[in-house]
Amino acid sequence: MRKRKSGIGSRLLHLFLSLILVTGIGFPMSLPVSAIEGTCGSSTKWELNNGVLTISGSGAVTLVGWGAYSNEVTSVVIGDGITSLTSSMFVNNKSLKSIVFGKSLTTIPSSFCSNCSALSSIQFADGLQTISKNAFTNCVSLKALNLPSTVTEIGSQAFFSCVGLYSLTLPDSVTTIGDEAFKGNNVKTLKLGKNVKTIGKEAFRYSCFSEVEIPDTVTSIGANAFSLVYSAVSRSGNSLNYYYTGTPIYVTIIGKEGGTAQQYANAGGFPFRTPGSSAHTHSWSDWSVKKAAGCETAGEKIRTCSGCQQSELQTIPATGHSWSDWKTESAAGCGTDGVSARSCANCGKKETKTIPATEHSWSDWKTESAASCETDGVSARSCANCGKKETKTIPATGHHWGEWIVTKQPTVDAAGEQESVCANCGKKRTGSVAALVGYSVSVSVSEGGSVTPSNEIKVAEGGSITLKITANPDWKLASVFVNGSEMHPNSANEILLSDIRSHQNVSVVFQKIEQPKKRKCNFIDVTPKRTVWLTDESGISMQDFAISANVTDQGMVSWLDVTADCVPDMTGMPSSEPYGSGTVRFRYQGSDTAVQEYMQQNSISVQIPLYLRGDGDGSCEVDVIDAELALQSYVVRLTGSVNDGLSEVQRTVLDVDGNGETVLEDAVYILKYYTQRFVGLTPDWDKIFV
Repeated sequence: MRKRKSGIGSRLLHLFLSLILVTGIGFPMSLPVSAIEGTCGSSTKWELNNGVLTISGSGAVTLVGWGAYSNEVTSVVIGDGITSLTSSMFVNNKSLKSIVFGKSLTTIPSSFCSNCSALSSIQFADGLQTISKNAFTNCVSLKALNLPSTVTEIGSQAFFSCVGLYSLTLPDSVTTIGDEAFKGNNVKTLKLGKNVKTIGKEAFRYSCFSEVEIPDTVTSIGANAFSLVYSAVSRSGNSLNYYYTGTPIYVTIIGKEGGTAQQYANAGGFPFRTPGSSAHTHSWSDWSVKKAAGCETAGEKIRTCSGCQQSELQTIPATGHSWSDWKTESAAGCGTDGVSARSCANCGKKETKTIPATEHSWSDWKTESAASCETDGVSARSCANCGKKETKTIPATGHHWGEWIVTKQPTVDAAGEQESVCANCGKKRTGSVAALVGYSVSVSVSEGGSVTPSNEIKVAEGGSITLKITANPDWKLASVFVNGSEMHPNSANEILLSDIRSHQNVSVVFQKIEQPKKRKCNFIDVTPKRTVWLTDESGISMQDFAISANVTDQGMVSWLDVTADCVPDMTGMPSSEPYGSGTVRFRYQGSDTAVQEYMQQNSISVQIPLYLRGDGDGSCEVDVIDAELALQSYVVRLTGSVNDGLSEVQRTVLDVDGNGETVLEDAVYILKYYTQRFVGLTPDWDKIFV
């Protein structure tokens, strides 16, 4: 039933809400479920949600609290309050793709993100000053760097083997570039900041840029800080691979004439020019041999530009060997190779070759042992020159077998046996004869008789079988089906299956011979007389039910009222949920034998609907709305109208005191019941009615 609100209901509802506020009764509130989180320092914490690791709080991060979930981290966000981090915090993380640093961080510790092969995005914040040793070593997916203008120091191997980098611009704040800081990359253009002072050894070795301008502020450049101009640089396993095409050239150094840049270029053989000047025409020296060519190995020659000191290499082809004539070292014999040799007059290298063996002078083949049916024979020959002997096999002749003779006939259940004899040596051989092709005759028999033979019988192809059918006393043969087709037995109750060439399925059904009809009870009907039962009622009266038995006597059917002979087998209303149903069972105590026989096999029961006393709106609880409905019914009938909008079931449920009508007292009783339950008491209708 749909709930309705009226003036009375609203005032009652406000009354009870006020009661809740006065007494302080509260109700629990649901809390959201948090993501995975924990602490990582005295004033710092972490949270992992959908792959994003957020580090927040203030001060230093001292431990990796998310270690068990490292493989799930794809992005890292470091809050502005974080002042320091631990070394190797994300080392070897293969799933990390991006990281954002906060504003309070001044130093990225050593090995912080080394070997993070998927890292492709780094967002630095102003305030960062130092990128420590190995901080981003082997981050091969990193394609660009945007360093803040506050960075002053880049540690050794900080970006070692970051082969994904293709361009690099360092801010003017950078003063120190450590050893191998950017070694191994694909940078095509490099721009150093204006205030760099120190460039470590091999800092930009194995790169792809063709020139670099070194500011006047540089006071120290380490060995091999720059190198050849490579076409491409890659990483394979733990190794750097670098390639160039054409003639190898060195990076052109641009800088102040007479300064540190030119000194480094002159010492390393690098081309040099001053800022703004154009490339000059080389003034090459004569070629000089750097490595002499050998018989098999190429040599090298070099020349150098007197203006820029750039060098150029060329290959000197190998000279080739100066061989002597071939000389026999060991002569060939029958079946034995000989050896001849020669040597190079320049390098002394020796080569040998085989002198093929001479052929034997063989005699004719002679039989040493003759072959038999199963045993090979042997023939031999010898060389007239060296006496070597050779033998070969004379294959066995094989048996000359006679025809097969059957010694044991086959059946459908087993194979037979046969033998034949060799005409040369008399040896016998045996073999099997395939079992006869047979088919199964499967016999299924119902209750009431038997079939001989029964179950499954095997019959040879084209054979026949006779089935004998016998019915038990008080039974008769009903039908016989063979492979789905009905057959009729002969006068001797036999079925003949002949010329069988497929599997046969036989089904035999017997039928019980009917006995003369006798008196019996077909079924018992229980009819409730009431429409409403309340869940708190106790005691069941037979006045509330009518029980009739349907009886057949010599073919005539009639109804027999057995209500007076039945009693319920329980004293109270069955336990049930409000608005459910209960099962009431009855025992028969009469003397009718047909009903007694029926009751031995069956039970008498009925399902009755159960209603909650006072729950007029069917909400499964007694509340203010039910009191309002009872009051509404009472007021409507005071006006002389019988149309209160309620069903007969609702009126009965709302008549809580059971006096036969819904009146004002019923509304008061319902309200008392609800009030007691609301404040935590267990209401009792009997006490409320007092």
